[in-house]
Amino acid sequence: MRTGADVAQHAFVKPLLVRFKHCDPAGIVFYPRYFEMINDLVEDWCAEGLGLSFGEMHLREGMGVPTANIECRFSAPSFLGDTLVRSLEVTRLGRSSMTLRIRFAGANDETRLQATLVLVWVAKGEGGRPAPIAVPAAQREAIVRFAAPDSDIEGVS
Repeated sequence: MRTGADVAQHAFVKPLLVRFKHCDPAGIVFYPRYFEMINDLVEDWCAEGLGLSFGEMHLREGMGVPTANIECRFSAPSFLGDTLVRSLEVTRLGRSSMTLRIRFAGANDETRLQATLVLVWVAKGEGGRPAPIAVPAAQREAIVRFAAPDSDIEGVS
């Protein structure tokens, strides 16, 4: 199992306080809220790590990064008032898609959640339907900075 120390040098890391809105009546994070937390982390990574906010990406550039696949493992519960340290690292970068490894850790670096996401860069194509595009050069260059040691990054040796 990878720990926070394993990903600290290359991962995008962002803590999150578990709030009442994330929890069920017992004060435990309700599992669909984790998917919102994951999306928030991706959105923050795009803005802060890749230099392209979702607003700029969607509204100005006409692009997006929809999730094509997600796999998630819940290892331990999180509770109201916990601080989760969320980390994101890139494990694969292709021409138009990328695979992200997400980890949420609680106190004492205990893994609470691990997820793998495949995102695809798209832009409006024929008839306004999204179509895959090559990852823009500026974002590709930034993405490489978050590559995990075991990553498969196309075009990078």
